[in-house]
Amino acid sequence: MSKDQFELWLPFCVVGGICAYCWYWCITLIFFYRMNGFDFSKDFGPKVYWGRFAHDRFFVKPKAKFFIAMPFAVAISSFLTIFFALV
Repeated sequence: MSKDQFELWLPFCVVGGICAYCWYWCITLIFFYRMNGFDFSKDFGPKVYWGRFAHDRFFVKPKAKFFIAMPFAVAISSFLTIFFALV
C-alpha cells in the first residue's frame, strides 16, 4: 500500500468505525425501548452529554437521547463516512 492510499484509508476507517458505533447504539436503543413499550424512565446505552462537560447537569435524558442525540450522531457520522468515501 502506498503512502497516498494509507492517508486516504486511515480517516475513512476511523470515521467508518465511529459511524458503525453510532448505528449499533441507535439500532440497539430502538430494540430496547420497543421491547419495553417505549418506557423512557429506564436509561440504556452510552452516556451522552450536551456539550463538553461531563457533569450530571448536562446529562442527556433517555427520551432526548432516543429522539435527538443518537439520530443526530448517526446522521453526522454517516455524512462524514460518505464524504471520506467520495474524496
